[in-house]
Amino acid sequence: MLETKLFNEREGNNIQTIYGTVTTGTNWKFLKLIGQVVEIDLSEYYINDIGKIIGILSNILTEKVL
Repeated sequence: MLETKLFNEREGNNIQTIYGTVTTGTNWKFLKLIGQVVEIDLSEYYINDIGKIIGILSNILTEKVL
């Protein structure tokens, strides 16, 4: 996420929020970098609740488009 932020700054892209995820394939965690602050969702999401995972990913994409 930090490298993405630095890359965008070098390219002149003013992206306020960088999103990230960590997954084993069955367990998912989500992160958000705003400026120099990392927000970590303390919940762990499991593949058997795929609707929730897709909902989070969809929300990220919708937020970026707006």
